[in-house]
Amino acid sequence: LADIAAEAGIDPRHLRRAAMELEGGDEEATLGSRLAGEATTLSREAVVPGELPDFGFERMVSVIQRVSREHGQPSLLGRSLTWQGETANKTRSLQVVVSVRRGETHIRVQERLQQLAGAVFGVSMAAVGGSVGMGVGIPVAIEVLGSGLLAFGFPVGAIALSYIAGRSIYRTVVRKRRSVLADLLDQLTREVSACVAEASLVETDGPLELPRG
Repeated sequence: LADIAAEAGIDPRHLRRAAMELEGGDEEATLGSRLAGEATTLSREAVVPGELPDFGFERMVSVIQRVSREHGQPSLLGRSLTWQGETANKTRSLQVVVSVRRGETHIRVQERLQQLAGAVFGVSMAAVGGSVGMGVGIPVAIEVLGSGLLAFGFPVGAIALSYIAGRSIYRTVVRKRRSVLADLLDQLTREVSACVAEASLVETDGPLELPRG
């Protein structure tokens, strides 16, 4: 598909990014994700032909921090790089693993959003739904309208509406994070390919020998 896109004048990286965004990765449906209306863990993987040379690991860290806009902690064990970072308010946790084995470079990016989901629904349901529904709705229903039924129904309705609003907000945020994750994986794969190509040139670039005779 990438070759066909190139022949048609389409940049192959746009095709790869679209495929990454459509592919669900290993985002398993859990009770939390069903309630939130979106995945609470985003995960993507890619395999690049060729082994990332040693000088490429530092470049991987640079790409990760530039695209994610987070400063994390990288660790290198053997020929495997693990980068872990999280936002200051701990609502998101991003992990990137780049490992080299058997002539290939494996890249895995994963972002956990459980804390973000808790923050979104906590604010929308507790602060808005609970406070407005119970703090305002009950006094108005009893003292102004004189209805016990409305005193019960108003808070329930307010919480339900705040839950729907929370799902909408969370879905929007996750879609943006999924796009950033796809962009990160795409740029990492391109950087790995560039490093592999550079290493190949260095290996084949040697002193010229004049023919004898």
